[in-house]
Amino acid sequence: MKRQRRKFPRKRRGQSKKRTRITRVRRTRKQGRVRRKKLVRARRRQAITDPRIARALGLMRREGASASEAARRERIKLKTFRKGSGKYLYRPSPGKPYKARSEDQLRFLMRVLTSGGPVDAIVPNSRERKLLHQYNIALNMFRSAEDGAEAALKEFEGKTVAGIPLITDLNVLIELEEGDQIDAETFYTEIGARS
Repeated sequence: MKRQRRKFPRKRRGQSKKRTRITRVRRTRKQGRVRRKKLVRARRRQAITDPRIARALGLMRREGASASEAARRERIKLKTFRKGSGKYLYRPSPGKPYKARSEDQLRFLMRVLTSGGPVDAIVPNSRERKLLHQYNIALNMFRSAEDGAEAALKEFEGKTVAGIPLITDLNVLIELEEGDQIDAETFYTEIGARS
């Protein structure tokens, strides 16, 4: 009887080197089988969001505007608004209107005042954005010499936004005002050529 030659499938040149998935081999005691376990990849950092998304979410929270109305007022498409908002814009059930969650973790590039002048910083959530907005309102009260401006600034003593302490010292604020470095009109820093 003639012995048959076995033909083994040929491997392509680059096939043995490439691995499509990152796996770790793990042997079990039962029958010595090999089990493959996927490694968990590190989470990607969330990109900086367009400031129009934050303004539209704010309109929905403050004024109770619908998602389409908020998107129209900020001059963006509803699809872009939904995509940028992610899980912070939701529908309670199918067919119901969209609602904005009370807080979010969207990252925005905003201007924060320091003793050296204004600095662009990444503000990580809506709580800190709201705090910065209230601080800028108190700063405008101080600049226009309104009553209660000093008391309003004292409320922010020891508080930080994006790791930067908010300035409440009146002498430092007067120096910055004289140097024309206080600009509380622009909260968000524009990203590229957008908005």
